[in-house]
Amino acid sequence: VAVLLLVVGLAGTFLSGRLKSGAAMVTAAFGVLFLCNQHCLQPWAWQAFIIAALIASLPMRDAKVWIARILISMYLYSAIGKFDYQFIHSLGQEFLNVVLSWIGQSDTVSEELKSKLVLLFPIGELLIAIGLLLPQTRKAAALLAIVLHIALIAILSPIGLCHRWPVVVWNAVSILFIVWLFLMPRRENYAAEKREGDFAMLGVLFAIVVLAGPLLRPLQLWDHWLAWGMYSPSNSRVEVLVSDMGRERCDENLQQYFQESDEQFGSSEFAIGRWSLDELGVPIYPQARFQKAAAIEWLRQLKLQDQATLIEFGPSHPVSGAREKTMVAIEP
Repeated sequence: VAVLLLVVGLAGTFLSGRLKSGAAMVTAAFGVLFLCNQHCLQPWAWQAFIIAALIASLPMRDAKVWIARILISMYLYSAIGKFDYQFIHSLGQEFLNVVLSWIGQSDTVSEELKSKLVLLFPIGELLIAIGLLLPQTRKAAALLAIVLHIALIAILSPIGLCHRWPVVVWNAVSILFIVWLFLMPRRENYAAEKREGDFAMLGVLFAIVVLAGPLLRPLQLWDHWLAWGMYSPSNSRVEVLVSDMGRERCDENLQQYFQESDEQFGSSEFAIGRWSLDELGVPIYPQARFQKAAAIEWLRQLKLQDQATLIEFGPSHPVSGAREKTMVAIEP
């Protein structure tokens, strides 16, 4: 039902011209999907939910202002999250190696220099965020943002890391938002628009929460993706270890997701993240809370509670990359 509501809302927005009613339906549809399955709370879906909610509740002039502020905050928080040990030594290195391979330099650059070059990614995002804030540099920053998204499309596409197509589409749509919010001439006529009182106030309060919420991420009071922690694997997570006996009880389709583990002798790690990508087409939600619940339910369905161990890893330290590790009891 939620998916149908989403389709109808999108159709109403783009085909019939009923922008506010269509946006309201999109907001409701995403809200239901998020409540039914937190796996649906992907960053692109969260952004679409925010934009739809603001368009539905605010006059378009005000909605564009708040959407622009939130887009700037996305670049800012994303940049801050990448000045981090995990990004510099993992996914950031993968991004950089793709770029270096295009110019035939992947094997000639030292590891020490690579660790410094990786910082160009968050520095670029930070410059975009600051540039978009200032009227004098807004156009240049918008053009830089477009270049960044084109580069990400190439890096994540089949000529690069070959990630799932939604992230490529999301970066393409981000270019359209940049053009709409910062490069298009302001020729819209909002004279006939009226404020909707309580709805407008709720929209503004929601926008403020979205803007300020990521500040709570260091206290673990705001989730990694909702704080725009894209491509930075510093989030808390869970490792699922299954004994050799339990692994033998799994069907053939699941065997491909087991890999050797140094954490516990006589056990294999089940790659729950890769399993999520193959089964659902999306990355697993990057919070130990969600991963723990999903893993326990999976183990119960396979009756493997007595053959498995869960290890919960906290968020990594931004400088050292160290994580707190806790063994999780699995109730029968």
